[in-house]
Amino acid sequence: MERFLGHAMSDTLGPVTDPPSGSLQSQPGGDRYRFESQGEHTVMIHELPDGGRRQQLLVGRYGAGVMDRAFVGTELDDEGQPTGRLSFLPLESLVGHGLAPAPFEAMAPGTGFDMPFTAECLECHTTQTVAALPGAAAETDAPASTARIWPDAQLGADAFEHLSPLACDACHGPTDRHAQLMNASLESGQPASDVGLTRLGELPAPRQRHVCARCHLQGEGHLPLGDIAPGGPQPEDFLTRQPVFVAANPGDDFRFVGQLRRLSLSACYAGAPEMTCVSCHDPHTAVKAQGTASFDGRCQSCHGAEQRPCVRSPDLDVDDVTGSSARTAAGCVDCHVRRSQPFDMPGARTADHFVRRQIKLPETMPMQAWEDGRGALTIYTDGPTDALLASESGQLWKRAVIALGLFNLGRVDEAVSALAQLGSPTSYGDLPDLDKLPDVRFVRGLIYEFAADHARATSEYNAALALDPSHPGARLNRAWLSLDGGDVEGAETDATELLRRYPLAEKPWNLRAAIAGSKGDLPAAVEAFVWSAEAWPSDADVWHDMGRLMLVLGAEDDAQVMLERAATLRPSLPGLAASLAAARQ
Repeated sequence: MERFLGHAMSDTLGPVTDPPSGSLQSQPGGDRYRFESQGEHTVMIHELPDGGRRQQLLVGRYGAGVMDRAFVGTELDDEGQPTGRLSFLPLESLVGHGLAPAPFEAMAPGTGFDMPFTAECLECHTTQTVAALPGAAAETDAPASTARIWPDAQLGADAFEHLSPLACDACHGPTDRHAQLMNASLESGQPASDVGLTRLGELPAPRQRHVCARCHLQGEGHLPLGDIAPGGPQPEDFLTRQPVFVAANPGDDFRFVGQLRRLSLSACYAGAPEMTCVSCHDPHTAVKAQGTASFDGRCQSCHGAEQRPCVRSPDLDVDDVTGSSARTAAGCVDCHVRRSQPFDMPGARTADHFVRRQIKLPETMPMQAWEDGRGALTIYTDGPTDALLASESGQLWKRAVIALGLFNLGRVDEAVSALAQLGSPTSYGDLPDLDKLPDVRFVRGLIYEFAADHARATSEYNAALALDPSHPGARLNRAWLSLDGGDVEGAETDATELLRRYPLAEKPWNLRAAIAGSKGDLPAAVEAFVWSAEAWPSDADVWHDMGRLMLVLGAEDDAQVMLERAATLRPSLPGLAASLAAARQ
């Protein structure tokens, strides 16, 4: 425990005890961000190139700060009150470098406060039930253990006051029984015969790797298909409950959180089925504390004088191979594990876990979101997954899942084509039945909706809601399709149900405004927009639409207030200047 408390895994998130300061201009858009102290609090100001302005209250930090530290904020309304909607802030603090654009801001300058911080973002940083947070917008009808959160970033301004970083349960599972047994042992003076925890070393190698895979196998994305425990050992079919998409043709570059995938490319991994992450890493000790010499020792335990010995020429120095001075006498890690910038984390320098006989020299890699954004996708396999996917039904399941992965990467046309080629499978053998999973039916609906096949999209949304009536995305999208198709009553029923289950959401109010507009009831449309802006005050389009409706209703003064609010957020909004001019006449 003492060693673990010095590990970055024990400090994965928390409040900000040392607030950042300074400013930075994003290139090439020209958005400017600055941290500003306001009494006891720190806020970030976002000044847009067109003169727009938004501000967020700094509420938490994400990551231990070994290489960098990300920050989380909550939007402030025009009266300076926190909304409870959380976002990643567009600036991070790089160790040794100071402020720098966050990866999403570096890849898409001007993203600003529009990168949501959601429950999914917390899966690798805490094992707590996020829906139980006091400010979380959890479904009203469900217990916290199963409730959905929608809007998914509505976690509450005080979320970081209640969230705890990773602890023993992240790898060992529930610890209550362990504590009871240890206390009983202390009281009796007798050693406990059972520690009440799962010892990872006693599990088969694939299940050991699955513990690490939950957080160290990012890939090109993942698709949750079944219940996954928030911590501890996972079932043998873990990778079919949460398949991870990876590039079918991996390259020389690596992502920041892709350690297990890169290790799996190594010859030493392929040649040693019992190899796991702890074959090299002491899980309770930070990498720096463990030391490079320790890792060299792990290499030499398999590559000693009698077992595949190192054949490096005596006159070949480490700096000849890597361009850097040796950190140890043996130089195993220096020569065979590349250390450079991941392709998705500018400014960082870390280890590529693809252990190779000859490594590419370190370099600053081009910034990119995907390893191979247009190339073929496949699913990462390990242990029991290999046999399941090798069968005929497994190959069919794999193709069906990859179709959904293509959509997640924005490759809509390919996803539509892949779905069309599948037909209507009746069975996937021992693999999760995709037809019975509401999130799968929802994503299929999205694919068909993007393809303008509204009938099939509605059918998929209907299926998703039959499986899970609480699914907000399926209900909202079905409602909009109903409204577009003239079924006003159906759209209104769905909007009402959404607001009953998720009273903090603004999107059902926007839907209600559209429904009222379709009936010609402009006052009701304005009222719906007012409620929408109350839930989420930073949508310039909503303020603009309210202002235009008030102009039609002859309330020029009220219209001007609403339109000026839109101008504060985004002055260059199409049509806004003309609307303001009309209100000021």
